[in-house]
Amino acid sequence: MVVLAAMAALPALYGRAQGVDAWLDSAEAHAFRDRVVQLALLYRESSGIDPRGYKVVARMTDRSREGCPVVDVETSQEGAVVRQESLPACRH
Repeated sequence: MVVLAAMAALPALYGRAQGVDAWLDSAEAHAFRDRVVQLALLYRESSGIDPRGYKVVARMTDRSREGCPVVDVETSQEGAVVRQESLPACRH
């Protein structure tokens, strides 16, 4: 019972973090990130601010995966990094 009560309190404690994850995993956020990544394939580095105010920075690396260049993507808000990923990025 105590565990269930503690688990029930988690959304209140971590609501902002869950909101971050929900937005970053949305189709709109993925589409924005993909545009930044595609520009990084052309210019080696690209960045932009998405509709929710998250800054997305993409940098092309010298690595490849699945036959595509790997791009390091960092997403931050108000200067705090909220997600870092290394993604295979094939040109569309």
